[in-house]
Amino acid sequence: MSNYWRFSRSAYYSVVAALPLLVAYEILVILSQSRYWNLRNAADMWIRTFLMAFDLQAQHLAFVMIGILFALIPLAKYYSTGVRLKVNYFALMLAEAFVYSLLLGGLLQSILRLSGLSSGGPGNGPLQNLALSLGAGLFEEIIFRVLLLNLLFLILKPFLKSKVGVAVASVLVSSFLFSISHYIGTMADQWEWYSFMFRWVAGLLFAFLYFMRGFAITAYTHALYDIWVLV
Repeated sequence: MSNYWRFSRSAYYSVVAALPLLVAYEILVILSQSRYWNLRNAADMWIRTFLMAFDLQAQHLAFVMIGILFALIPLAKYYSTGVRLKVNYFALMLAEAFVYSLLLGGLLQSILRLSGLSSGGPGNGPLQNLALSLGAGLFEEIIFRVLLLNLLFLILKPFLKSKVGVAVASVLVSSFLFSISHYIGTMADQWEWYSFMFRWVAGLLFAFLYFMRGFAITAYTHALYDIWVLV
């Protein structure tokens, strides 16, 4: 099992595990879209807006993102020294994420009850909420944990002597911005202090899990937790 803990948090497993999440998300978006709207995760739209700055067509972006993941596989494999793909490990990773999502869900629901908040999601159909859940697990973890958290670590490192201090500050700031992001945009939630604090705590827990278990486990945990709440 020692190999499992090391392999499953590696960049190699993270990139490979992201592929089915992205493909399932795109399929669900297609199946759940209607004549009047095409609902997508907000973090997905930010990434799409960035990619469209390179004159890419909107209808091609799903294939571009899938292609990017495939292109990253050999690079991730190169930097994951000694890591080999084992199919049974992905089943274990899904089971591990399932357990974490239940534990996280129990903890966060307790916080909700104490604060008097409701855990209900947006009034969309089941397929749309399932798509949003998978999108949150994939795109929000890419933006706020993989990119932002590591970027903050690099920025703060020259200013703080302690690695622990850098890590704590990076986690606090990235989780703060993760929470704030839910109140930005045309489909933003209505601002509430308690809901903001709840999401900040959720961001802290996801950041801790990311440090301990890597991107893949965190992304699937996030997606599964959102499924319990929204679907």
